[in-house]
Amino acid sequence: MSAENFWDRESSAPTHTSWMEHPRVRDYILRSISGTEEGLWPVDFFLRRIGSRRFGRGLSIGCGTGPFERDVIRKNLVDRVDAFDGSTNSLRIARDLARKEGMLDRIHYFAADFNEPFLPRATYDIVFIHQALHHVAKLEKLLRRVLLSLKRGGVLYLDEYIGPSRTDWSDDRIAPQRAYFDKLPADAKRSATLPLPIQEDDPSEAIRSAEILEQLRIGFDVREFRGYGGNLLSVLYPVVDFDRTPIDRAIAEEQKLIAGGQRSFYALIIATPKRSLRKLIASIRYFAEPKLKRVVRELRKP
Repeated sequence: MSAENFWDRESSAPTHTSWMEHPRVRDYILRSISGTEEGLWPVDFFLRRIGSRRFGRGLSIGCGTGPFERDVIRKNLVDRVDAFDGSTNSLRIARDLARKEGMLDRIHYFAADFNEPFLPRATYDIVFIHQALHHVAKLEKLLRRVLLSLKRGGVLYLDEYIGPSRTDWSDDRIAPQRAYFDKLPADAKRSATLPLPIQEDDPSEAIRSAEILEQLRIGFDVREFRGYGGNLLSVLYPVVDFDRTPIDRAIAEEQKLIAGGQRSFYALIIATPKRSLRKLIASIRYFAEPKLKRVVRELRKP
């Protein structure tokens, strides 16, 4: 199944559950983002950080069925938003929902490939990427186009999975999660063993997620990094019934993993594009380095 077909199906008849849907997990995520007992949604945290600033024209990459764009419009964070996705069914739903809320004059939806988008230069005041960058194979190409599409003083808002890529998982990598899983009561498990968290029906899932932060820092300065975990919970959630085992205990165990040195699998990141010579160097690197890597791979072939 192609990624586009997967998301066309998921937009109408979801088959996958999110680790973020449990109320206690959401509370943990929001407190992790805000850094206080007063949990804040990521957009609300961002609004508090920027104070009275509002943005003219925004771009949303990987909009899906459009809840994020409708939210930032309701909150008057941005005057208007261009938003694209690879799933035409998701876009149809997004347009219908925006029409019902009277927002189609402020949101323009269109279809595009994450890996080959055309983005106008120096056009956007803010670019939003919400849980979409980990589906991108050509990270350098997309990030270069985002870099060049932002106006001077622009902002990149990224709420993203930055954990292990799908090819990084192994029995050694998942050992801490399996150690916790093995201690759970049998009636709380939906599976005899904890499988590697590789989503087989979506070939784009976590395709280069572990490289996102490294690639981002080539062209952008990170101003805020708010990790919110997922290291244990996102791996366990599909195969554990947390009505039969305390979820607070799993949250505490996840916090131990992060305190022990693991980087959060999920993070809210606010970044600004590099400027002047640094921007030029970043643009050249984004353009040239993938080509050099391909040449090296070809030369290494027997």
